[in-house]
Amino acid sequence: MGLTNPAYRLPGHVAEAMREGRYRPGNGPWYCSRILPDNVPLIRQQLLDSGVSRWRVDTRYDAVAHGVLLATDTERTDEDCGAYRHCVIMRARAQLLLHPECVLGGWGAAGYHGLKYWADAAPILLLSDTVPPRGSDVTADAAEHPLRAAVRVLPPGFDLERDTVTPDPAFPTLRVVSAPIALAQCLRSVLSGKHDWRTVEIAGLSHTDICAVQLLDAFTQCTTITHTQIREACRGILGSRQLTRLLALSMPGAESPRETELRLFVREMLPDSHVWETQVGVQYREETSWGATRTRATFFDLACRSLRIGLYYDGKHHEDADQTERDFEQLQDLRDGQWIVVRINRKLMANPRKMLRQIALAIASAVIARSAAE
Repeated sequence: MGLTNPAYRLPGHVAEAMREGRYRPGNGPWYCSRILPDNVPLIRQQLLDSGVSRWRVDTRYDAVAHGVLLATDTERTDEDCGAYRHCVIMRARAQLLLHPECVLGGWGAAGYHGLKYWADAAPILLLSDTVPPRGSDVTADAAEHPLRAAVRVLPPGFDLERDTVTPDPAFPTLRVVSAPIALAQCLRSVLSGKHDWRTVEIAGLSHTDICAVQLLDAFTQCTTITHTQIREACRGILGSRQLTRLLALSMPGAESPRETELRLFVREMLPDSHVWETQVGVQYREETSWGATRTRATFFDLACRSLRIGLYYDGKHHEDADQTERDFEQLQDLRDGQWIVVRINRKLMANPRKMLRQIALAIASAVIARSAAE
């Protein structure tokens, strides 16, 4: 019987956001999905007409689109916004105030479907059959005009009711392309080089391959999208053979882009008949300082059950002194339970030769241990 990951329990602020319609659960834990902000941009002239002084408007508000402002004390996202001062959701809201007849596509739509990473540094893409095409949807070029949106014609056969949703409780008439269409548009953006981000180098994979697989992994976590829906949405946008290859490299369960990179690094390291799995829950015995024992559970980011090898990717919160001490104790307890564990952090991943050597040694030890047991 599988263990239930406590990460799927919703903290109070997330449960409240879900009741308000600002959070929609996906396949992954709550922290893999974006929570929509509750602040909204305002049209400059309306602020002035309401009695706010020109001085206050000029000093206490940021421009997020031409003639559309946001209070400077608005909470900022922790994600990289590139050339922009505010997240993709705020910028999309601002552009839709100016162009309410348009449909939001691309990375802005992906943000509304819960994608946390990469979208905040991307330009806004609006789709319309009434507003003339204009602006650039290439990140590097669009950054020169951060208050503008790119406008493109709606795709052939696009159905407003079938192919859009209205996910924003603050802007209930704002139409956003469906999750499969948003993913297809973002994949095309990545594979064409219009939008990318920094990744590690992994043998046998191009930079765009890695970005595309990270995107697929993240979208699988923040939504409930299926491979069938992805294939249908990508028809005519991406080649079938290329998409099949990328989907084969993707796997549900990666809770961060670094976890995807770790899996891609080790994808071919196991002997035949052994496989990697993500988010593998195991129980172990912890001995307390007063001599008692208790059962604990942990979830490996990546593990091979048959060889009893577990891999963790330790993010920033593992750098805390108390967390580091708990990680050390857990490592010893897991070893007592005959698990071979390798912990990887950003520094170790930046030295792939050393990281892969350590993992290879762990695999070799596990193979020897299994042979001895048989």
